[in-house]
Amino acid sequence: MTLPRPIDFPKWIEENQHLLKPPVGNKTLVVGDDYIVQVVGGPNARTDYHVDPYEEWFYQLRGNMHVDVIDDDGTPRRIDIHAGETWLLPRNVPHSPQRPEAGSIGLVVERIREEGLLEKFQWYCPECAALVHETELQVRDIVKDLPPVFNAFYADEQARTCPKCGTVHPGKTVHPGTGAPPGNTDRPGEH
Repeated sequence: MTLPRPIDFPKWIEENQHLLKPPVGNKTLVVGDDYIVQVVGGPNARTDYHVDPYEEWFYQLRGNMHVDVIDDDGTPRRIDIHAGETWLLPRNVPHSPQRPEAGSIGLVVERIREEGLLEKFQWYCPECAALVHETELQVRDIVKDLPPVFNAFYADEQARTCPKCGTVHPGKTVHPGTGAPPGNTDRPGEH
């Protein structure tokens, strides 16, 4: 077996810095048999929540980020992760990583998905925090698989209408002035 060589991580960041900002935002550092390690840069703002059947590990190298989550009881919460901090997200927790700071950089480690394993993407109401829409799919390639799913939600006003209060989810738009996705404006733990 040929063992991989160590990576000069500061040099790697320097060489890939241009990919760690919009519109790309992330770059794969390492793909192993069981894990994928991605480097993610800011700024970004998402309105979707991802439900991963595996744990995800976050390590924030530069700047700050937060992960909006939905607790077991349906309560929205915000987990702040500052430079130098790490956090392990339990499996099956709806989460929406937010990186509002330009130049922020973090590592995310995820397990490789087994063939046939489905994951979910969800959107919650900006007014009452009820689940508005959910899509379940097997993700093999995020660049190819996710845009059609997200664009279908953004284009479908009925899918974006809250079944509880009737509010129409704004789609891609983040809540004005907060950088947070809709439904995440009353969270404790603001920076």
